[in-house]
Amino acid sequence: MQTGIIIIGIVILVLLGWGCRGFFVNTDIHLALRIGVGAIGVGILVLVVRTIRARINRVKTGRPEEETE
Repeated sequence: MQTGIIIIGIVILVLLGWGCRGFFVNTDIHLALRIGVGAIGVGILVLVVRTIRARINRVKTGRPEEETE
């Protein structure tokens, strides 16, 4: 199951990278902005991966989901 998630994550990264290629290679856009956008993208990806891993671990251990009001 984790192998499938890893493969899906890699495919999503490749597709996002290919789609954003024009933005990151455009010399008219300031370098700091390109670095900032890349850092934000990596941060969001890390949060998504941590959330997926936490959910998988919660399902494996059989703990109930946290209740929200």
